Amino acid sequence: MAKEHFHLTLIFLVLRGYVTDSESTLSHIPLTMTAEVGQMVELTCHYIYEVEVVSSYGWYKQGVGEAPKAIDISSCSGADCKFVSKKGNIKNILILEIRNVQANDSGSYYCAYMYSNAPLQKAATLLVGDSSTSKSAVLIFVPQGEENSRETVPLVCLVSGLSSNRIVIFWNISGLVAEGSSDPGTLEEDGTYSITSQIMVSMDMWRNYAVCTCVVQLGSPNKNWSKSVSFPKAETRTGWCIEMINVVRMAVAILVLLLVPIFIWIHHSGRSEEWARRSQNEYLKVPSPGPWSLLH
Repeated sequence: MAKEHFHLTLIFLVLRGYVTDSESTLSHIPLTMTAEVGQMVELTCHYIYEVEVVSSYGWYKQGVGEAPKAIDISSCSGADCKFVSKKGNIKNILILEIRNVQANDSGSYYCAYMYSNAPLQKAATLLVGDSSTSKSAVLIFVPQGEENSRETVPLVCLVSGLSSNRIVIFWNISGLVAEGSSDPGTLEEDGTYSITSQIMVSMDMWRNYAVCTCVVQLGSPNKNWSKSVSFPKAETRTGWCIEMINVVRMAVAILVLLLVPIFIWIHHSGRSEEWARRSQNEYLKVPSPGPWSLLH
């Protein structure tokens, strides 16, 4: 089933364009925090109004493909507590402190005021531990062919060879950051996960050679994988122009090499003809001997 899923992806989406990959460090990833196992982290929740009584607020955790679940904070007190809710340095900030984080603490965290029907306020997505393996890879697929009626271009980022499905994928479209739409992941036969993320890019941006980068947050701090793709004709035209310039330069050089000997030969031939004409004229100017010379 996993292989069929992968093959179907390859059937409907064909890789195009010049793709570059790199392991990079991003200074900031929106709403994402990473940590190693055993660390302590603090997740921040922003409210538009002042946080007064901390106990009036609840925290929720949402795993991959799951509904948010309430975190039991009130039943614990003291240094042995894993979760601690507290005020921030700013009056509208609520902080969830998580001690001795483990891989199963990965997920999206929310806060909410318990005495109203206000929606959950997202704090951050927490990733604990590195989800990459020696088989990890990132690919970007774009649709085959171009349709004049198409208004958007669907881009699909396929991340494979993961030890878990607890990762974050987002897109950077020429500096514009977007989350895209990610699936929960597929468990492959070799025990690794494959996850896809899709985003729609406007045809105008695509034809204007927008650089579309899929960024994968794996879990370890300062470790991200990224891969970029751009409109292939941008690369093709640039390469064609450079190639044509080189061909023209070579043709000019060959032409010069061929013409120089011809110019030399023409110049030399012209001087030889001129010398011959001068010699003939000089010969014609020599006076013939008259009768007086014979009588002398």
